[in-house]
Amino acid sequence: MKKIKPAFLPAILILCLLIGSIGNLTSVLGVPALLVVVLLGAGLYFGAPRLDHLSTRQLRWGIGLGLLAMLVAQVVVLHVMPNTVYHDPYRVLSQADQLAAGHMTWDITYFWRYANNVPLAYLLSLWLRLTQLVGLSTNLSVHLLSILVLDSFIALALHTIWQLSQRASLLVVAFGFFALSPFAYTYYLQVFYSDLPTMLVLLIIIRSLLNWSQKTSRQRWFAGSGLVVAVMLGAMLKPNLVVLLPALLIVGLILARQHLWRQAKLTLPILLIVLGFGLSLPATKVIDVAANYQPRTAFSFPATNWILMGYNQHSNGGYSGKDVGRAIKQPSQAARQRYNLKTIPKRIKTLGVVGVIRLWVVKLGIVLNVQGIQRWYNGGFRAAPSWYSNHAGFYQGLTVIGYVAATLLMWGALMLKLLRWRPDLTDPHQILALLAVTTALGYLAFHTLLWEVEPRYGQAILPLLWVALAAIPRQASQSRPRWANQASLLNGATALLVAFGAAGVLGAQLPQKQVIAAQRSQLSVQYHAKPKTVTPGTVLAEVVDVNAPANYFSVQIHAGSQVQVTLTNLATGQHYRLTMAGRVARLHHQLAAGQYRITVQNLTTRGQQVDVTHTYHYQLAAHPLTVNGQSQPTASLIYTCMQR
Repeated sequence: MKKIKPAFLPAILILCLLIGSIGNLTSVLGVPALLVVVLLGAGLYFGAPRLDHLSTRQLRWGIGLGLLAMLVAQVVVLHVMPNTVYHDPYRVLSQADQLAAGHMTWDITYFWRYANNVPLAYLLSLWLRLTQLVGLSTNLSVHLLSILVLDSFIALALHTIWQLSQRASLLVVAFGFFALSPFAYTYYLQVFYSDLPTMLVLLIIIRSLLNWSQKTSRQRWFAGSGLVVAVMLGAMLKPNLVVLLPALLIVGLILARQHLWRQAKLTLPILLIVLGFGLSLPATKVIDVAANYQPRTAFSFPATNWILMGYNQHSNGGYSGKDVGRAIKQPSQAARQRYNLKTIPKRIKTLGVVGVIRLWVVKLGIVLNVQGIQRWYNGGFRAAPSWYSNHAGFYQGLTVIGYVAATLLMWGALMLKLLRWRPDLTDPHQILALLAVTTALGYLAFHTLLWEVEPRYGQAILPLLWVALAAIPRQASQSRPRWANQASLLNGATALLVAFGAAGVLGAQLPQKQVIAAQRSQLSVQYHAKPKTVTPGTVLAEVVDVNAPANYFSVQIHAGSQVQVTLTNLATGQHYRLTMAGRVARLHHQLAAGQYRITVQNLTTRGQQVDVTHTYHYQLAAHPLTVNGQSQPTASLIYTCMQR
């Protein structure tokens, strides 16, 4: 049996996950989250043998019923608490809605600046066209797509974990992570964007390589075809999938050094992966032509723009509005490139060796931080139910504790395995585990050492970590005392009490304002979105459901616009006059729960500009915008109602 020396790459991943774990414990909810991890970890340690004795029939029924309950809960969440999608996902959705309606134009500069989202917008438009044929609304179509992609990922992940481990306890834990934590009910369910499809693509790629040497010719043909398509789509949706290539090279060199390359039989799948990357380039060009998209270098950013932001110590290597604003002012893409190539070395020199290492550690902590999963691209619920708004701190705290604890528990289990793992590369499953570890490190290195960071970027490695956890063989289990089952149940119950108690006590201390109702989807002025010109005497009105008390209301108008904005309580008839502050009309006043009407009037003698979001088929809010009494169901003002 051939083994490599004590594993260097797993040790690096352990260090990265330790830094990420510390980063996730920095908030006020960090201590209770850690306590939940310890309690659940001990409970699972004691209860694992009993779970491993579950029969295949029991597992099928239990997991099947659990997934069905998860689906019902997802439908309820989407129906009761639809959110207002904003920033990049909304721009993609808006463009897809426009293309699906047959308007093959690109009216804002966003896609000229971020051309990588053109394929996603076009592919989403094809889905909208398909569902329109069977009479589905755009809103329902997007929700259905989110559920299909999310639940396919969960089901495929569970199936893969079972295939690799054959351990009932690990399968049950994985089910708990995906179906009982916020993973299945927050960002990935409520916001459709490229992150989740990328995770699904990565999982499909890894699965295609599973037991490749043992596949028949027919099985290899099907797996190879799926592999090429998955890589091609993944490369179009997220170009950073390219980290898979150096990961394959590293694993290939390790295999060659151990004289196991021929036995592994990975030459063909690697060639197919390279083919998939190669096909992504002409496929992108085909999509550009089909979508009538023509790049404009006057607006586009070179790749060095993200490297520049990645070394901005003031933004901790994250998105920097100042860097973007400076890039916009440059006359051309070439000018931006020259500026970036001149500035990046200066920033590194200013940081120094210690400063650069410190920035890398901070960036790694950010990219692996999962505390904000509920807030990613979520501008707030359109009209949060009163039961949620009245106890928002509790629910938000429970979300943070739940997902942080679930994540750290999985990381902890993986780190323990990695610590003792000495890869046996005669085992195809362990080759897969090594590839998963190496690819995960590639993603982390890409964003830590090179690119800019956001917390959600680190979620791309989630399927890779689960594959590694399932594929690395477990150590011989030790016998448990008779009281282990009781201890397992006690620990689980105590963990729930800690989570609920801490969420109730500390949730109110979370440093975020509570959005009661909102419609914040917009294409944004920075991307040259055109405001609506309101002629003299025109009245815009929109009804808003405010299901809980609030003390702040704002309506985005437009810089320099002179209009009168009022808010009316429809039950009492009480009027509130909003005051202009820049491009926003604001009201600071205690508001009771109820229905309110926003009214925007042009009382001047000339046209005034107002920011209005308009789509073709996507309904932005529960109530339509009316213009001089005429209803426009797919148009809306941009407003936010909050309890501050």
